Amino acid sequence: MKYLIIDERMRPREKNKLKELGYSLIEINKNNNVYEEISSHVDIFTCKIENKLIIEPNLEISFPTECNIMRGKESVTSKYPNDIKYNVCIIGKKAIHNFQYADSVLKEELIKQGYELINTTQGYTNCSIAVIDNNSAIVTDKGLYKILQKHNIDVLFLSYQPNIKLLTKDGYSNKNGFIGGVISRIGNNIVVFGDLEKIDYNNAIKEFIISKNLNLIDFKGMDVIDYGGIVEI
Repeated sequence: MKYLIIDERMRPREKNKLKELGYSLIEINKNNNVYEEISSHVDIFTCKIENKLIIEPNLEISFPTECNIMRGKESVTSKYPNDIKYNVCIIGKKAIHNFQYADSVLKEELIKQGYELINTTQGYTNCSIAVIDNNSAIVTDKGLYKILQKHNIDVLFLSYQPNIKLLTKDGYSNKNGFIGGVISRIGNNIVVFGDLEKIDYNNAIKEFIISKNLNLIDFKGMDVIDYGGIVEI
């Protein structure tokens, strides 16, 4: 059985599509320790390293016994930088983050597994970077663009702010979502949570993904929502 960790607030059409791809869904419930928009975001409470999933120590989820789960040491709370402890972006064998604030168990595991640690001043690296494959990504942050280029990662830089929504109990937030929270890879598929055309103003995103020989899945007519991505385990 294959599993995906998702935000519980994901829309039914998207959940059904992921199930059609052969996945069983594990939902993260809302956590009141962080602000509402990210309260059940996957990239706030989890980080996958190889076949091991590091999770925030207070995360209340029942995982199947075959899943390789390790609990981190430090809790996530609402005040930055205490909400970025697990928000590490991994591209191939490179890990990008402001490691001053990373969970100690997570950092130790990265070192143990032989990852190159690339330090940044940006803490929300996994939110801000859409990982396409082991050596390519999409970003809207100019600083991260320069850092990834410096480390020989093939990067598509979007010079505009895409219209990405964040959820609240009353609908959409007045804050903007992040590109890394709406574009995720599972297997040979790149999944966009919403209609790609609503954020891909010049077809650059679509062309970049197709150039990597990956399948593109999106949801026509739907607003693009940042769920904090998804994680396959």
